[in-house]
Amino acid sequence: MTKRNLALAVALAALGAAWTVPAAAQESAAGVHASPDEHALGETVVTAARQDGKGTFVTRRGSVGFLGSKDTMDVPFTTTNITQKAITQFDDGANPLPNALLMSPSVRTSTSTMYNDYSIRGFQMNAYQFKVNGVPGLFSQTNMPANFVERIDVISGPAIGIHGTTNSESAGGSVNLTTKKAEYGKERITYRQTINGRGALGEAFDIGKRFGKNEQWGVRVSAENIQGKTAVEREKLTTRDIYVNLDHVGNRSTTNLFAGYRYTKNDGGQRYFAFDGEGTYAYTGDRLPDPPNGKRNYSFPGQQITVSTWSAVLNHEQKINENWKAFLNAGHSYNLGSGYVQTSASRLYMLDEAGHFGNKLSAEKFALRNSYVQLGVQGTFHIGQVKNDVVLATDRNWYRAYWGFRANGIINGATGFTSFGSVAGSLADGVTSVTQNYPYSAVTGPIKTAQTRYSGISLTDTLEYGKASLLLGIHHHSVDVTGYNKATGAATSTVHSSANSPTYGIVYKPTENLSLYANHSQSFDKGSVVASNRMNTGAMLAPAKTKQNEIGVKYRKNGISAGLSLFQIEQDRSMDVTYTGDPYPTTVMEGKNKLKGIELSVSGRIAPKWTLTGGLMHLSTEQQTNTAYNGKAVSGIADWSAMLAAEYAADAKTSAFLRMVYSGKAPIYANASKQLEVPAYVTVDLGMTYRTTLGKVPTTFGLTAYNILDKQYWMSRPSYNYAIHGLPRSLVFSMQMDI
Repeated sequence: MTKRNLALAVALAALGAAWTVPAAAQESAAGVHASPDEHALGETVVTAARQDGKGTFVTRRGSVGFLGSKDTMDVPFTTTNITQKAITQFDDGANPLPNALLMSPSVRTSTSTMYNDYSIRGFQMNAYQFKVNGVPGLFSQTNMPANFVERIDVISGPAIGIHGTTNSESAGGSVNLTTKKAEYGKERITYRQTINGRGALGEAFDIGKRFGKNEQWGVRVSAENIQGKTAVEREKLTTRDIYVNLDHVGNRSTTNLFAGYRYTKNDGGQRYFAFDGEGTYAYTGDRLPDPPNGKRNYSFPGQQITVSTWSAVLNHEQKINENWKAFLNAGHSYNLGSGYVQTSASRLYMLDEAGHFGNKLSAEKFALRNSYVQLGVQGTFHIGQVKNDVVLATDRNWYRAYWGFRANGIINGATGFTSFGSVAGSLADGVTSVTQNYPYSAVTGPIKTAQTRYSGISLTDTLEYGKASLLLGIHHHSVDVTGYNKATGAATSTVHSSANSPTYGIVYKPTENLSLYANHSQSFDKGSVVASNRMNTGAMLAPAKTKQNEIGVKYRKNGISAGLSLFQIEQDRSMDVTYTGDPYPTTVMEGKNKLKGIELSVSGRIAPKWTLTGGLMHLSTEQQTNTAYNGKAVSGIADWSAMLAAEYAADAKTSAFLRMVYSGKAPIYANASKQLEVPAYVTVDLGMTYRTTLGKVPTTFGLTAYNILDKQYWMSRPSYNYAIHGLPRSLVFSMQMDI
């Protein structure tokens, strides 16, 4: 049986189980109720219903942008609501959030120990795109902690029409992190100790308490510290954070304030290899080199990335009358890169099938500031027998980037920037040559290089009549991008762009167990400024438009949920075109990337002791251009992907789980005439937990082996010609005490 057929068989078997659940496994959905501490705050939900999804990896309810807290059966989109259990269970100490995101069939990871990279429906994303309680842009691309996260809500496909303006908009979808808050009727003091990799030690505290009349005030403190060597040779990870969530529930208002600090430093985390270099770095082979053992390290001495992040989010909801309420969502973050010594663009150029590589080195300091505010009203009214749920919101996002540099005199009348050095080596021998041109202390800055201002207004109306509901939405945003001279800090130019993004959706529920839906959604990012060495350098390209059409069916019965969807996505693209007689190419917005997909998911308790979560996705892609890439598949997107996670609870104390992740083959390009292929692979994670008491303290021990078969593999990265070095087998041992 081929890997493709194996992935299909596994997922179809899982779906079959959903339709043939034994009576002993029945878990009536009618028996699940929201707890009194569930409150909508504009775009997000601060807590999930306490008993909804308890003991499972995914749950039935989650935040859906402006639509608030919704059951997955009631929204015209593919959504996945990932529980705190999944976040904890698949926390390997280095990539907790991407590991948990794999619970969504739409998601594939292309992560490393440096970066939280992943994709939704073939569109690359990272931690820049995470929202926290509905507020975007709080973190940088580097690895994020997960100890403050209660739930992850994933919307698949363009979603700007239902969540509003955001910096670094992704057409693939939306990921919202709901923070932990104090629980009603329960004081929490939890201590967790972990050891993983080659001795990285971690400890975390989670403390929560409610107080005041009717427990209207709540405070939750989460703190974590991890230090030591990872499973990769000579790689060291240092990360620590503390976060506080304070909430208040009044008679006519709810307020939630989340704030904290994190520090992360990764020494020696190189995993990215590019195959589209030019000149000296051009790839000469016809196939990829065989992947090396995942524990091998290809970092040069001194390679690191160090980031400190301060962030805060405020959500407030004020009841106006019985039918109307106003809401505020606001946040601010400051990311300071105090140590950034990497290969250029964090990659090594592969040169040949023997595995030789090289690249220039980069040394910069950076700071990223992001501020966001959103104001809106939400109301319900009837027109005849039609119920209208209307949201009107306006928002603004300010994003400022600061970078350092090393100047080296005047070149052709402009300030030149010296390369930090160069590196060379091979997969067999590691890094064999390093040249460094100046010390890191010589890097100046950071100096402001760009400022982007987003302004948006959104209107949605959900009309309900009988068994059907219709979503109508429109979002308008405008963007002003100001560039600054990297040497002097002076403003050089400001360009403006604007766009409209309509969203339509329909849900029809012939029975309570069956939901049929369809949607059309669009998304726009800011227009881009043409880079240097082009005939139209400095020109502003129109925002790239993305359109999705999707139809699907969702089914739920006896505690089992299943879904099937078909979708098509088109995205405008820019490219370089060289016209006869021109010394440089011209960058134009020309052509499209087309993706057609099918997605299947299933989750729930299929037997008294068995819980299952699984799914698969198939993507067929095509580039439509006037270049040599016309008709070729889009770089880095796997044709098939599948995931199956099963948990067996032997008794109240002992449980075990298994997760298999399959990624199909993906094309990458050395150039338009040389297509390479990242091979398919399967990884297997295996773990167990044991609950007991130490004295009178409830204690849970856990042991998990990630990539237990120690598979050697390459990962692809959508829209990039990368092969990412797969991670090795790693063991994580944990002990959690609920004091």
